[in-house]
Amino acid sequence: MSEGVARAGRGRTAVVPDGFYEPPPAVEFPEDGGSPVVRFMGEDGRECVFRFAELPLAGMHRDFAHALGVRIGPGGGRRTQRAASGQWQTVKRFLLLLDRLPVPPQRVEELRVRHLERYLMSRRETCLETSARRSLQDLLRIVRVLPGQDRLDGAVVDYAGQPGHGVDAQQAVRPGYSDREFQAVMTAARSDVAAIRDRIAAGENLLRRFLDNPEALLAAEREQGARLEAMARTGRIQVDYRGLAVGEYPAACYAQARQLFVVDQDLAPLLVYAAGLSGRNPETLKELPAEHRLLEERAVAVTLVKRRRGKANSRTTVHWSVDPDPDRQLRAMGSFYLLLHRMMARSRAFSGTSSVWSIWAGNGRGGVRHASTGGHLGPFDAELARKLKLGQWAERHGLVGDDGAPLQMMLTRMKKTAETRTAKQVGGHLPSARLTNTAETSFAYYLRGDPFVTEWAADVLTEAINDAERHARAVVVRLGGADADAVSQRSLGQAEAGELDTLAASCLDIEDSPSGGRCRQSFLACFACPNALVLERHLPALLALADVLREDLEQRDVDQWAARHGATWTVLTRDILPRFSPAQRAAAARTRPVLPLDLLDGPKELS
Repeated sequence: MSEGVARAGRGRTAVVPDGFYEPPPAVEFPEDGGSPVVRFMGEDGRECVFRFAELPLAGMHRDFAHALGVRIGPGGGRRTQRAASGQWQTVKRFLLLLDRLPVPPQRVEELRVRHLERYLMSRRETCLETSARRSLQDLLRIVRVLPGQDRLDGAVVDYAGQPGHGVDAQQAVRPGYSDREFQAVMTAARSDVAAIRDRIAAGENLLRRFLDNPEALLAAEREQGARLEAMARTGRIQVDYRGLAVGEYPAACYAQARQLFVVDQDLAPLLVYAAGLSGRNPETLKELPAEHRLLEERAVAVTLVKRRRGKANSRTTVHWSVDPDPDRQLRAMGSFYLLLHRMMARSRAFSGTSSVWSIWAGNGRGGVRHASTGGHLGPFDAELARKLKLGQWAERHGLVGDDGAPLQMMLTRMKKTAETRTAKQVGGHLPSARLTNTAETSFAYYLRGDPFVTEWAADVLTEAINDAERHARAVVVRLGGADADAVSQRSLGQAEAGELDTLAASCLDIEDSPSGGRCRQSFLACFACPNALVLERHLPALLALADVLREDLEQRDVDQWAARHGATWTVLTRDILPRFSPAQRAAAARTRPVLPLDLLDGPKELS
């Protein structure tokens, strides 16, 4: 490296390593011919080592180690610790399965399609069809990157490249929760979160009173305050074991730790509530950072990790609103995030984690492993797959599904429910509904196939159809340039009852025609009269009138017919009939009357 500290700036050369830099290999092949080792370093800093020495069929180790390195290496598609471990488990299960065969293949050249199909059958014995096909999909992705594809059997290469072996994104997936189930879950989680908040606040209050004036406290409070002060200073739990049996020590230790710190059992309700409030994926919530920016006490800016978007789009900054009302801090995600940050601040000072999540790990194995930090740790620093015991939490609250069975608690279903609820709130407009994904992804993976969304969409569609039908049937056409909205409800009712009918319309005032006095014009004059009103009930007669006019056209010269009926035909075909739907016109055509031609000459009433 160059001497001194280089300063960035225009025209200055960036600091680079001396000499040629070559990253360490993802796969290590021992010089003595031993089994290879695959080392994984994820984008999130988590790492693990996979050793092929523990697997059978040594003749396949080098090829599968190379393929695994491609899949989980810097350029591969599996760049998180959990995904890399899943790929390793696929390789491990496949080789163990082959080893149990009467005549197992010893090299990749001996692999056949039947071996791949047998793997799918074995997975079906222990998991559901969807999971089994997903396992086969992972195996085929590894087979496709085995070195020297020309060495493989041609049928194996073709089979691995064929579509349809894996899981279709459009297949039915586990739905979200119903509105009732979601409200029950959120109510239970909110009560637990409030209890955690009040519990730690009570401990902090006692600690503050002890530090301000210990003499003002009662003797028992003073002793407890002294223990809390030692815990806040050292991070180690201080318990008064006097009068307790040895078997009661762990419970007493946990009870004391809960006065200032978040513990393992608190993670379930906190994450459930965060998932329901934010609509974010579980892995994104587990990697919430402690670093944030508070914007004028009204919003908080947090940079989130968004997986499955590639390296360039793996991080995004969100702005969550902060409610200034302390009584509503559990209603806004920004306020809830700041609450998490505050409740775990003391533990975070000892664990040193950069995550907002930090807990006291207990006095068992977690306490031994993290003795240097007083038992404090970032629960998701080592791996995201920490057991949250969500089933036990749901059972403790007596949560049941709509079918009456115990509710199956899953964070992914909370995220899906939040997605569907947002879609409903914006009327199904996907560009506005998407929280964390594109509109296409939201539809394919979260909304399509969800029974609650399907039911809601069917209700919306039915309501829209009924509304369109009501609107269509409520067509009111006022002729002669008059305003249809000016028709009184009394006159409209009379017209709908047929009390004002003429040939193919209703006359609002036959006694007061535009020319003065009682109307004695041709019925066709109605189509230019402001007293004329057309409703759907007139549609059969209007269609019949159109037929009569066509018949009259056949008996007259075109110019003569146009001079006599051209204006009527134009109003009928351009201003009236297009106002009705094709379905309305088709229904009316089945009941249209037969009008004689002499009716076109007007009324024959005597004065």
